[in-house]
Amino acid sequence: MDLMPAWGWCLAIVMVVQTAVAAVFPVLPEETYHWNFARHLDWSYYDHPPMLPWAIALGRLFFGDTAAGIRLVPLLFALGTAGLLARLARRFYGETAATWAVLLYALQPAAFFVGGWGFPDAPVLFFWMLTLTWVWRALDTQRAAWWLAAGAALGAAMLSKYTAAFLVPAVFLYLIFSPRDRHWLVTPWPYLAGVCSLIVFAPVIYWNWTHDWVSFRMQSTDRFQAADSVSLRYGLQSTAEQWLFVLPLTLPLAVVALRRLLRLAQPAEQFLFWSFAPMALFFFLFGWTPSWHLLWSLPAYLALTVAMAGVVAGLQGRVTMFYRAHWPWLVGMEVVTLAVLVLHATCVLPGLPPLRETYGWEEAAEVAQALHTSLPPGSFYLGACGRTYPAASRLAFHLRKPAEVFGQNLIGREALQYRFWSDPQRLAGKDAVVVVEGGDPLGHARAAIAPFFQTLEPCVDLVVPDRQVCWSRARSRFALFVAHGYRPPLDRSALTIIGHQNSPQ
Repeated sequence: MDLMPAWGWCLAIVMVVQTAVAAVFPVLPEETYHWNFARHLDWSYYDHPPMLPWAIALGRLFFGDTAAGIRLVPLLFALGTAGLLARLARRFYGETAATWAVLLYALQPAAFFVGGWGFPDAPVLFFWMLTLTWVWRALDTQRAAWWLAAGAALGAAMLSKYTAAFLVPAVFLYLIFSPRDRHWLVTPWPYLAGVCSLIVFAPVIYWNWTHDWVSFRMQSTDRFQAADSVSLRYGLQSTAEQWLFVLPLTLPLAVVALRRLLRLAQPAEQFLFWSFAPMALFFFLFGWTPSWHLLWSLPAYLALTVAMAGVVAGLQGRVTMFYRAHWPWLVGMEVVTLAVLVLHATCVLPGLPPLRETYGWEEAAEVAQALHTSLPPGSFYLGACGRTYPAASRLAFHLRKPAEVFGQNLIGREALQYRFWSDPQRLAGKDAVVVVEGGDPLGHARAAIAPFFQTLEPCVDLVVPDRQVCWSRARSRFALFVAHGYRPPLDRSALTIIGHQNSPQ
């Protein structure tokens, strides 16, 4: 008797590879930003719910402020997501489909990376699949108590990412169009599941209530206001990104699977279709506007992955036969791609652009700390004049001093969550070390920072080779200043207005 089914061995191999890649790949700017959330634990945050920060805080208990600490719990979420995919595929299509579900999921680059690293997508993918699994168990067993479990899982998914709310129309549309399961709509159980989800989601509601609903407004009305135009270029770009980062090796199989879902009327196919369609259609349409992000629609592809596994395991045809015959080549292509990415992340390869905001921060933090020793007690660090959060986040992570590093909201620019972690008035008169990524060859950063200090002295123009191989000429540049006598904006309301005017797309 085998110790594990074939899909279990496949899952174990995928997790070993995923963990190995996570162990050597440098921490990304977004991950250091989320690490900073975990160092400022709260009920929720401006641009994300709290599940990921809570998970990183748990990982820190074991591995501290390291890449392993950031990625430990997300990797466990990734393991759970793939396991739930396999179990649902096995329930619908059999043991062979379970193995294919794990393999096909591993062939999706976006899911492979962000699904197991310090991104909110790691927990939302897991809890999305857990919700679908428990909803189906309620439908399949006719045991009403599973609805309450599904509601709790939905609440946890929304604690991970607001887009999990698409599970609500997904489930209700399935119930409306399902002759077998429509009777649940006249029972209290789906609605009690909704109550359970809101109870679990209560920390986010409480935080928004105490912060003028800023997060809900930013993720709803502000997003729609940013979607102020429709463009063929945006649409083509979003469609290309979906293919390149979600389905680069499985697009033909996805087309066959979707056609099958549209044709068949069995409950399993209907359930998978409605678990995919609402979110996928909404963000496909949204992709024709400037207010769109690749990762928003990632959970929808979980149901499509189960459908693809069923197709390749049980149908005949040229596409399915191709995948059955050539899956070793597809795995080989994935492994080679991973090897190139890991090598490029650790020592920049010629001909490829360096990973933005990844290299040189250890050296920049060391120089900043040396400059800071000459300043009076109570002085702080400022990461400024780049994107809204990476400079401050990278600096805080490499200094391991999240309470002493502040964002560019101190100079009147949008800094997302950083403006909730500081009171500029309480820093008035203090000195600071200012770090500007990319250097300041034209003096624009200096001109933007100078009005907020009594004096601003350029100190170091730092050039760092990017973990180079011998034939690489890639360099990271930083400009470091010592600033004296911080002068905050006139009032916090003015700062907030500036922040909203510069809110990201």
